[in-house]
Amino acid sequence: MIAITVTVDADHHDDIEAVGAALRQRGMRVDQVLHTIGIISGAVGEEDRAAIESVPGVQSVETENTIRIPPPDANPQ
Repeated sequence: MIAITVTVDADHHDDIEAVGAALRQRGMRVDQVLHTIGIISGAVGEEDRAAIESVPGVQSVETENTIRIPPPDANPQ
């Protein structure tokens, strides 16, 4: 599964719970719904990403990037 952030369009902010339910039905694991800013975060299988993007009310789907910084005492390469 890949971590994603879904931005809900302005017309669906009041109905963000319904958008979240539709995302769950299409295979997304919803971890957090941020009502005020219209963001839903969670994870989805790569094969289900296209289905997530087609949900009414979804403005965009972005993959979350993870940055790992070695500890200060790590040996530089």
